[in-house]
Amino acid sequence: MQTYIVPVSVYPSNANVLYIRAGNLGPPPSYYYQLQNVTPGVGGNPDTVVVLKDGNIDMTQAQWTAWPAGANDEEYQLNAISANLGLTRA
Repeated sequence: MQTYIVPVSVYPSNANVLYIRAGNLGPPPSYYYQLQNVTPGVGGNPDTVVVLKDGNIDMTQAQWTAWPAGANDEEYQLNAISANLGLTRA
């Protein structure tokens, strides 16, 4: 899963995408994340992706407990992990 974020400074550039992949399913679940600088490809060329930072992060117990039935699971996870990393989705 990935989402564009309001760019943040991550040496030596700026991250504009948050990528997450589920890890331990918990509860609460944990995730592997990457802060990436993604430059869209031009003329049919693929995007250029530079990983600036990666690591692991957990959803909080409160977020896990509040996860509503019928929610868009991908959106809920991206919102939770963005918030935990102090990022704003674009």
